[in-house]
Amino acid sequence: MTKRINLSVCATKESSFKEIQEVKTPEATDSWQPISHAFLVDRVQKQMQDNGWEIVDTYHSLHRYGQRYFGLFHVKNTGQDNDDRGTIVGLRNSHDKCFPAGLCMGNAPFVCSNLIFTNEVVLARRHTKNILTDLSQVIARTLGKMTETWASDEQRIQAYKEYELDNEQAHDLVIRAFQNGAISKAKIADVVEQWHKPEHDDFSPRTMHSLYNGFTHILKGGITALPNRSLALHGVLDSQVGLTAQGAIAS
Repeated sequence: MTKRINLSVCATKESSFKEIQEVKTPEATDSWQPISHAFLVDRVQKQMQDNGWEIVDTYHSLHRYGQRYFGLFHVKNTGQDNDDRGTIVGLRNSHDKCFPAGLCMGNAPFVCSNLIFTNEVVLARRHTKNILTDLSQVIARTLGKMTETWASDEQRIQAYKEYELDNEQAHDLVIRAFQNGAISKAKIADVVEQWHKPEHDDFSPRTMHSLYNGFTHILKGGITALPNRSLALHGVLDSQVGLTAQGAIAS
């Protein structure tokens, strides 16, 4: 039986798919080709399902009066055998030229509602005139890359669990994470508090994995900023445990 992640814990207002469908797409220009939020959602969901990904749950949100869309999909792949973490696919689109259509992968521990992206946006397709022609191929390449990242993500989590920390090291990593943009100055004390008094017993061992989950607990909710903060956090923690930072695909 597939365990479920509660995607509704995000700190942004959830939108129904009907609301997504009702958002009007702006007219195209010679150099700019916007695509509807609903079209992108449908295309990504269909290609995930065609490639053997089971969509367990979905979450949609609209920002700036529908000009920006952000969605989450809790998915399960037939090749995924990890029983204590779930895989999340994040999708974004804009009608105000703020950012390109984007797709990224994340994970969340089933023991709590934390969510963190395991890499930066791996699809970043600008809204140029050929986007409709290219989109299926770009999504297919991105999904293939995501499948590859599952193995490296398992390696990361195992390395974090095996890396022991004392309080001084943990505090230093929190400051370094702040300096690299993973958390705001106002959140430093909150992460430190999670390290000393973790909300879940699973994160009581004095390891990098426990500190990591302290970060994810504090970061949860800000889904629009989460990909960049996740990338910054992994850059700090991965270098500490001797892992090479993961890259991204752009098109």
